[in-house]
Amino acid sequence: MMNGKDILHGEYEWNNSMQDLIATRAMQRLQHVHQAGAAYLIHGNWTVTRLEHSIGVMLLIKRFGGSVEEQVAGLLHDISHTSFSHVIDYLVDDKKESYHDQIFLDTIQNSEVANILTAANYNLSLGDLSQYKLLEQLAPNLCADRIDYFLRDMRTYGYISEEEVTDFFDDLSVVDGQFVLQSEDIAMWYIRKYQEYVAVVLLDPRNIYSAWKMTMILRYAIEANYITLQFLETSTDEAVMEKLRGILDKKLQDELATLHRGVKVVLDERNFDFHMRGKTRVVDPLVQTMTGVVPISTINEEAKSTIKTLKEKYQNGSFIRVIHV
Repeated sequence: MMNGKDILHGEYEWNNSMQDLIATRAMQRLQHVHQAGAAYLIHGNWTVTRLEHSIGVMLLIKRFGGSVEEQVAGLLHDISHTSFSHVIDYLVDDKKESYHDQIFLDTIQNSEVANILTAANYNLSLGDLSQYKLLEQLAPNLCADRIDYFLRDMRTYGYISEEEVTDFFDDLSVVDGQFVLQSEDIAMWYIRKYQEYVAVVLLDPRNIYSAWKMTMILRYAIEANYITLQFLETSTDEAVMEKLRGILDKKLQDELATLHRGVKVVLDERNFDFHMRGKTRVVDPLVQTMTGVVPISTINEEAKSTIKTLKEKYQNGSFIRVIHV
């Protein structure tokens, strides 16, 4: 057994096969792929990686009684994320933001992971991750993936406390294979904090700017035959940046220079430099009531209104103006 420490779950242990999977080159690559894409170039403290998230999803599934096979599926679910995470979806114009899902099985088959899975004799089917109900649920239900990236980002960036995380986990349970909260108060805490999460992380104007700018940079680099899409699939954020920074192309270098921590952008629907609309991300936690399990929005008007507002924000998209200083 190996030991580790996680910001959400504290001290934990994993068995040898899990350790072998985490040690593979394919999984270790995720240690250098940022969950928020290119935003780390602008937000110095946005350090959460796909590896941290993947381990966190595995631990969450284990914590709530998921099978070993589902824990493995949770660990591997993001293995095919490319450099800069969802930036690739804007690059290839994938409105579902699912490019990593399309190359998921190929990524596993072309890595050491496949042999480890065979040797461990897991009864595992990775062709359809939706069969693992703790790991994946149709939006807006809670699932291990959504719970982890929300809590992990908000805890790491200082928007929620350790006590709040503990209170949430203490209230969370599994009913008929789905995550369910026991109290309306905790469900509303989640709704309010998720609304904050959308504002300060997912739809943060500088985050949107970094995704747009990196998309433009990568598209230019691919069209100029400096890099390939396959390079982005197998590389890390810093390896791509090192490659780009070493290319003698003034236009490329000038564009790269616009990704820095001092950049200033504002929302401006009348006078904007670009407009981006991404995948709608909202949650509507299930909550236990006297009459059964229901979405919080069906019994709480604030929750219903908040979800409606967030959907409208995503549908409208972000109109960003860059302030040149």
